[in-house]
Amino acid sequence: MIERKPLLLMVEDEEDTALLNSRMLKRKGYEVLLAGSAAEARALARDNTPDLFVLDVALPDGDGFTLCDEIRKDSDTPVLFLTGRKRPEDRITGIRKGGDYYLTKPYNMDEFLTVTERLLQKAEQTQNKLDKAVREATELTRGPLTLILPQNKALVNGRDAELTPKEFAVLLMLVQNENKELSDETIYQSVWGMSMYNDKNAIRVHISRLKKKLGEEDTDDFSIVRLYGGGYSFITN
Repeated sequence: MIERKPLLLMVEDEEDTALLNSRMLKRKGYEVLLAGSAAEARALARDNTPDLFVLDVALPDGDGFTLCDEIRKDSDTPVLFLTGRKRPEDRITGIRKGGDYYLTKPYNMDEFLTVTERLLQKAEQTQNKLDKAVREATELTRGPLTLILPQNKALVNGRDAELTPKEFAVLLMLVQNENKELSDETIYQSVWGMSMYNDKNAIRVHISRLKKKLGEEDTDDFSIVRLYGGGYSFITN
């Protein structure tokens, strides 16, 4: 059986930079798709399933921040910003939009390749954890909420909440520890497979999206609350 190579979608309008990076990535054993504009990137993303996005910020027909926003609406695929925009506020925007790493030009090629490898490893570890959870159970029900583990799907009164893999993993952990307080670090280590370090915003963002998708504010049957101790808890009423 031939092992599938990781597929990367690089959005870069500087042709020389795109070709150099593509050549180096292919030497590492990756498949690479190149897009020179936001429109081309969207078309390629529709027809393929990248394992990693490498986004420039300044594009001829838009920007990488908007593309990252679109990706994050339904996907946890890693996003690496590779850009000449060096202002601190740009870095902050990139992370807030859901970027996993922000690397500025000119950059060290070894760092670029190492970050790429690590982001792909983290994504694989997360998927492996989800696969393990699926093998251990099949369905959990709490009032109107039903978690179907084989499909990583959450139903609220029969409606699919359309959670991303990480959102589902966070919810599953909270439900499995019903009425118990789980710290940000505990959730992060379990779902992301590594220490939280300075990525404190990730848990808050995922919980916020999770609550919105579940329609938590519109039901009295369950809630996800932030406790005074600083952690989160899934509570049924």
